[in-house]
Amino acid sequence: MVLENIIFPELIRSPQYQSILFVGCAWYTLHYPNLFKTKNFTTLEIDPSQRCFGAMQHIIDSCEQLERYFQPGQLDCIVFNGVYGFGLDDPNDVDRTFLAMHHMLRDQGLLVFGRNDLPQHSPCDLDVIPSIAYFSPVIFDPLGCSEYSSDPTNRHVFQFLANQATTSNTSPENTGPELEA
Repeated sequence: MVLENIIFPELIRSPQYQSILFVGCAWYTLHYPNLFKTKNFTTLEIDPSQRCFGAMQHIIDSCEQLERYFQPGQLDCIVFNGVYGFGLDDPNDVDRTFLAMHHMLRDQGLLVFGRNDLPQHSPCDLDVIPSIAYFSPVIFDPLGCSEYSSDPTNRHVFQFLANQATTSNTSPENTGPELEA
């Protein structure tokens, strides 16, 4: 309800979000491309069988591989909802994913990060993921906050994060060995 009735209308209405990537497709995303028909809307899903629920511009790959499909800074917004803890579980993969999203989002581009804040769907401590440091909380005007809990049962949380420009292609404080799981 919050995603479709509050977040999406703001993204559609706002001229600052023209190039949007939606990560994760399933039966309930089938109508999303029609909602974003005035935008450059791309979907990404690792499972080829879910392609039928994506946009005409659809990518079958992992979110760690965004550089294969986009130029640095090409995206204005990434909606990354229901992926973390539902397949994206390894801390190293999470770090590489956030780093890839950082590189493909423009400076101050918006990352809408939706996740269930339950132990079984929180595979790692996000505070220890180095590439998350490239993002800063930002107030999402229609909700008046940078983090919104939308579902008490699943403890679904939306975080609104602004991409921060960097001059380096390495993740912060992570130029050495991989994270420990």
